[in-house]
Amino acid sequence: MGADLDFDQTSAVERQPSRAAPAIEFRHLRYFLAVSEELHFGRAARRLHISQPPLSQAIRKLEAELGVQLLERTSRVVKLTEAGRAFAEEARRVLADVELAVGEARRAAGAASSLRIACVPHLPIERLLRFLEALHTRDPGSRPQVTHVTSGEQVARLRSGDLDVGIFNDAGEEEGLEEEPLFPGDRLVVFLATSHPLTAQPVLGPDDLAHEVLVVFPQNASHAPHDRWLALLERSGYRFAGIREAGGTHPRDLLLAVAEQVGVMLAPASLADISDAAGLVVSRELDPTVTLPHIVVAWRADPPAQLREALAVVREVTRELRATANASADGR
Repeated sequence: MGADLDFDQTSAVERQPSRAAPAIEFRHLRYFLAVSEELHFGRAARRLHISQPPLSQAIRKLEAELGVQLLERTSRVVKLTEAGRAFAEEARRVLADVELAVGEARRAAGAASSLRIACVPHLPIERLLRFLEALHTRDPGSRPQVTHVTSGEQVARLRSGDLDVGIFNDAGEEEGLEEEPLFPGDRLVVFLATSHPLTAQPVLGPDDLAHEVLVVFPQNASHAPHDRWLALLERSGYRFAGIREAGGTHPRDLLLAVAEQVGVMLAPASLADISDAAGLVVSRELDPTVTLPHIVVAWRADPPAQLREALAVVREVTRELRATANASADGR
């Protein structure tokens, strides 16, 4: 009888209708990320090279599939909800993982060698995808393999030949590398633990931060980009009581150190929209402002012969994207 009862219960469970998984397309993720970064449907549509109505429809469909509101819209502003901030980070991760999975599968199947590309972790994934999609359009046979590592690590790996292409902030100062500017550098903001007394001020300057410890990425490779970044801060008047390395190379590691009140962090403003530390850290503007150097695409000045053709395509794609971005900026 017990067995019969167990069987009946199991059958009842199996007969219950299961809820279908949300029907989300990759383009929906790209569209949402563009809006989440621009916080303006018109600018996002221009960036995606589509008109605004289908973009708005896609976002509404995405929210309906998820059953949550991702964006707060008024006649004047667009803001991310808490659910929107959380979804944005996961969406970036999904798109990056898909790119990596495709590259690994093709490599394992014996496809042509992949172009090994590294990108700084703070670059919004939509910008990275724009570059990768343009590269694929120009060279459909290219199968780039993308990883996220810090600027110093990229420089070291480019010079050693363990990396083919790097994407990081630089002003063209790395010896032995060729660079092409790709995107303008982002402005920096300061991240603080929510309990930090300085959160009472909307804008912070050098005097406010002079007694703070600055949290940075671990410097286990080339120190030059890190040293130039500190010099950039110093030229704007920002000096700190000390420097403390975070426990890892993901922006989340720095945010965790800030949340634990190890110190404060200066990072691109876009990081505020992709972090999952909402409620643990807050950002404040800087005065005077500090802007990072351009995001550049870089490779060895003396690449192996088998890479030269692919790198020529990389250079052309980079120049085309920059020209398009400049033309859009001039037309605003």
